[in-house]
Amino acid sequence: MDGLEKLLVPVSATLEQAMRSLRLSGRGLVIVHTNDGRAAGILTDGDIRNALMDGSTLQSPVSGCMNRDFVSVCEGTRKEETLKLLDCRIRAIPVLDASGCVVGVVSTGYLEPQRESYARAKAPVRVSLAGGGTDFTHYFMEHGGVSLTASISLYSHVELRKRADNCIRIHSQVGSRLIEAANLDALTYDGDGDLLKAGIKVMKPEFGFDMWVDNDFLPGSGLGGSASVLAGVIGVLNEFREDKLDAYSIAEHAFEAERIELDISGGWQDQYSTVFGGFNFIEFDDRHNTVTPLRLQPATLQELEERFLLCYSGSEHLGERIQSENRRKDGGSADKLAYANEIKAIAFDMKAHLLRGNLNDFGAMLDATWQLKKRINPLVSSPELDSIYQTAMENGAEGGRLLGTGGGGYFLFFVKPFRRYDVAAALRRRGFSVNSILFDRKGLQSWVARS
Repeated sequence: MDGLEKLLVPVSATLEQAMRSLRLSGRGLVIVHTNDGRAAGILTDGDIRNALMDGSTLQSPVSGCMNRDFVSVCEGTRKEETLKLLDCRIRAIPVLDASGCVVGVVSTGYLEPQRESYARAKAPVRVSLAGGGTDFTHYFMEHGGVSLTASISLYSHVELRKRADNCIRIHSQVGSRLIEAANLDALTYDGDGDLLKAGIKVMKPEFGFDMWVDNDFLPGSGLGGSASVLAGVIGVLNEFREDKLDAYSIAEHAFEAERIELDISGGWQDQYSTVFGGFNFIEFDDRHNTVTPLRLQPATLQELEERFLLCYSGSEHLGERIQSENRRKDGGSADKLAYANEIKAIAFDMKAHLLRGNLNDFGAMLDATWQLKKRINPLVSSPELDSIYQTAMENGAEGGRLLGTGGGGYFLFFVKPFRRYDVAAALRRRGFSVNSILFDRKGLQSWVARS
């Protein structure tokens, strides 16, 4: 589009003036425009020669010999369309805006107008099946830990669009609030959207942006939602990095944001579960955290989806309180070590059963993890929560557990064949929300789109 002014001549210009413009532009044509800037015609060097041979003079107006039936394209036309016109031996094509004014010219080497780009990400939450508690650093650094998790199709959704300035604006649908900061340094922790701020700070973006965040799930649900939100925030920012982070690094950044930046107690399983997605067996030690995807048979996955039920207990889980309590306890006590050894043994057994497609004892193993959890820390349950669990078991559940740390949030129940509707009906009669689950197979997904 450079040098456009050299190609433009007014409709009142003479052929001599048009010839001077032709020589300056070197394009072999000029675009004739009206007083208000609209394209009126095209005049080529061949048109001028023909006019002079037919009796016109150098002082004759261009309006008498210009081509009024010319080819043009609208502003924003795709390169594919312009190439087809150029391939028809059209040397140059005026680009017109909505009012017909000339805003450019297309010729060989034309670049499509750059469209605004934005990034999106979606990150699933997880259900923890076994091994919970052994993914705490203070434990696995000495004893090693494991976790068996599966991600489900409830997501955090994040969208990000760059700004021309350094301002950061976060639109959170949780609480329908807007958080604004003049730049990254001005983004301070004040109790309002700190989780989102921490995810941004660990990525250290060098540009301003607008960000939108929304969730498919309730906060405090025990589904690892905070890790899901952080994965989405980090995922969209990662799309604008030249050296993109891999899945392990994204999970580690999410851990850093929640556990280090904000000093929120908890383990490591949630971050890996949401980023990697699917069924995973995760192993923790003092040197490496290793995520091993489980290749379950399709029939096993389908049967699990049919036999799992999510029941919301009606209250948020007590994650931070319970996890802080766990962190203060002696990780090397005999009771704690015995619990950890039992919970890890169940995780290994559950993994083996899933890989072989054997679900006969799955509910009993899920129940065993819940009973162990209650034994080691009574805070994870209450008479009301025990009553919910008992209702499910009396009506056809084989086992279950509160997801996450406990104290509230979602129960995950594994029901007997042909008893799914009995369990759901009994819980709904008591006023509880009961839902099916669908497994997520992909984990964190992020991409760039253009408007």
